[in-house]
Amino acid sequence: MQSAVDDKILAPLCGSPVFIHCLRAFSATGLFGRAVITYRDEAQLARVKSLLASENIGLRIDFIQGGDSRQDSVLAALSACESHDGLVHIHDAARPLITEAAIRKVRAKASETGAAILAGRAADTVKIAKADSASVAASPDRALVWTAETPQVFRTADILRAYRKVNESGRKVTDDSSALETVGIEVALVENPDANLKLTRPADFALAEAVLRSRAQ
Repeated sequence: MQSAVDDKILAPLCGSPVFIHCLRAFSATGLFGRAVITYRDEAQLARVKSLLASENIGLRIDFIQGGDSRQDSVLAALSACESHDGLVHIHDAARPLITEAAIRKVRAKASETGAAILAGRAADTVKIAKADSASVAASPDRALVWTAETPQVFRTADILRAYRKVNESGRKVTDDSSALETVGIEVALVENPDANLKLTRPADFALAEAVLRSRAQ
């Protein structure tokens, strides 16, 4: 974020903190009773709770301290859900454009298969770089390339087992379905036709605001 904001999930976006947009979308489905939010430190937790105080989200919200990496934080949150025997939905708080329709779509597929993720078909040609340089090693067939999004939805017991295996092996993963692949469970791809960008650069805030304003019209 190049210091444009001090905490992107708490930054204002169309009048509300980024993470609140996510919670509203999940709550609007009427399918959830509980959300687990991981936090970095006590200072961030205090700010999150303060911002939630003026919201009527309609969900029980539990707070779990995260870890040094995304996968550490996800494992901490999953461990708090160990007694849950249904589907767990893992979502990046930095994706405030998630829609109720997209949540329902990926959940429906996971209900059938046990594991599904939102994803987008690659619009650009993808290049695989050589390990020791920035030169091209391969150009995979674009028709087979998808970009992973969230939420990613799994049977709770399966994804918890997968993350514990990943953690014990010392392997690093950057999304949740990658963890599930390590225990041999197939993950369905669910195409998301809606914008669902992850706030990464300062310019992304302007794009996200434009999308939210267009949806409100």
